[in-house]
Amino acid sequence: MATIFNRLAESVSSTWRLLSDTTNFLSRMKLLDQYETELRSWRERLLRNRNNSQMVREIREDIVALRTLLRSRGYDLRLGSKDVMIEGWRHDDAMAEGFRRIVLGLAEDDVYYVAGDANHNELAEALESQCRSRRRCKPYALHCLWYRWRSDLLVLSGAASETAEQFEEFRRYFQANKELLLRKLSRL
Repeated sequence: MATIFNRLAESVSSTWRLLSDTTNFLSRMKLLDQYETELRSWRERLLRNRNNSQMVREIREDIVALRTLLRSRGYDLRLGSKDVMIEGWRHDDAMAEGFRRIVLGLAEDDVYYVAGDANHNELAEALESQCRSRRRCKPYALHCLWYRWRSDLLVLSGAASETAEQFEEFRRYFQANKELLLRKLSRL
């Protein structure tokens, strides 16, 4: 008997997590208004029916159907709980805080990067070399930054190798391409 309740509790917990990740994703993509009614309904039904395995299964199937629809529209929902933000400037002492260096090549619709412990100039040369050898890289703007994961939040900070103007260009690119950046850098 306890095993049945444990499985039901795990199913409810798993469904809540899926609903939460989906809600976070929709909020980050500014799509929440379009789906808020369904999300609220699923939360209410899940609360009322948490002891009804059939209802929990139906709610989960509805959430999965929404996620399938979003994927068919080109969205990457694996990033549901992850986010990315810009947090000021950092210097070489950033390594003591757990930050690492990264050089980004930001193309119109793609992102190339090299990360590591070498200085930003060496990383930039490595990125240039990779792009020359691939011959697939599109023209890009180069940006030298620091990065660190804080749980599911990717924090990007400006580096001394970046001018104020370059960093402002990066901020504008970030605002317009946040999801692309997160998708490309999620495996850092």
